[in-house]
Amino acid sequence: MNKKIRVNITVDRKLLNKARKKLNLFGGKLSTLFNSYLNDFIKSMEEIPGKNYQEINEKLKEIEMRIRKLEEKHK
Repeated sequence: MNKKIRVNITVDRKLLNKARKKLNLFGGKLSTLFNSYLNDFIKSMEEIPGKNYQEINEKLKEIEMRIRKLEEKHK
């Protein structure tokens, strides 16, 4: 059974031409580009929303604490 399917899509002509020129530089195929994009899209949608929020929030708190310490030293 063939795992691939043909899809008809409408894209911006100028973007398509630019993409083809870039792909031709290294022998790439549009299908590879689209498959890569679809894969990245799926992965990004499967990530837990706000997953990085906690990490960013912790780093922000650490930076704020460091700033306060620096401000206290320079009073």
